[in-house]
Amino acid sequence: MKRLDNRAIPAAPGEIRAFIVARDEMSRLPENLRHHRALGVDRFFVVDNGSTDGTLDFLLAQGDAHVFATSESYAESRFGLVWLNELLAEHGAGHWTLTVDADEWLAYPRFETIGLKALCARLDATGAEGLFCLLLDMYARGPMSGATPAPGQSPLDVCPWFDFDGYRFVRAEHFPHLQAYGGVRERVFTSLGALAPHPPTISKIPLVKWRADRRFLLSAHALTPTPLAKTTGALLHFKFLSDFAQRVEKEVARGEHFGGAVEYRAYAEILARDGDLVFWNARSRRWTGADDLVALGLMASDEGLEEAQGRA
Repeated sequence: MKRLDNRAIPAAPGEIRAFIVARDEMSRLPENLRHHRALGVDRFFVVDNGSTDGTLDFLLAQGDAHVFATSESYAESRFGLVWLNELLAEHGAGHWTLTVDADEWLAYPRFETIGLKALCARLDATGAEGLFCLLLDMYARGPMSGATPAPGQSPLDVCPWFDFDGYRFVRAEHFPHLQAYGGVRERVFTSLGALAPHPPTISKIPLVKWRADRRFLLSAHALTPTPLAKTTGALLHFKFLSDFAQRVEKEVARGEHFGGAVEYRAYAEILARDGDLVFWNARSRRWTGADDLVALGLMASDEGLEEAQGRA
């Protein structure tokens, strides 16, 4: 990786730092940064892997971003894991860190009024060093081809729906020895004969108090043993915008994702057959906020967090 910016990186032990790998993410990255800044992220460390859509110029113009570039193979980096672990070891140790994709937004109980610093203070007080999250695929009411946010518009405005049930947890080899499956991708794509032998893992541990000896093992799905909070969160996942079909075509051609892009080849097969997709059905629920996810059992809170105040 080659660092492209020359901005100072202070020691600042109280900072919350986000880490992202990006490639051609101008349709999602600006709102991702806006969302996480509002929560309380102080600084972003972004690896750009060959963007050609203006992502790199956008990142270099952000005063709170440190930009690294590499043309190396995404697959050979273990799907960005080598790059992320290297940056986390150098710039994350001693900090609360948030590791997300460009299409993922962190949510947690009362995140609308409680900032990340207050959440992390609560986790510190309980000895927790990681937050387990369910990846919640968001989608539109109508055809996916119409889910196009205007410049500066939140993707949540055009994709405010999610599956409110149909999730399951299975034992796994690596810590936290638990992975989630289900949701709309299993409902839609598996029912159509795709995503064999199993659908994507939809659980991650994105918020971690990093230590020098800590490592992610399978993306953010698994890491070296870490005390986890009783509170759990969600990652709102904005994969299914109107550019999805074009992105699938590119990723099938590149073959850089897991299993030679097996998941993307399954998507391509269905898109070639059906042309467009509608995800909405009787299992769909419109986003209203974190309280609803807690009520549905998709996130968990605790009394101490409920008593926390402010966005500090």
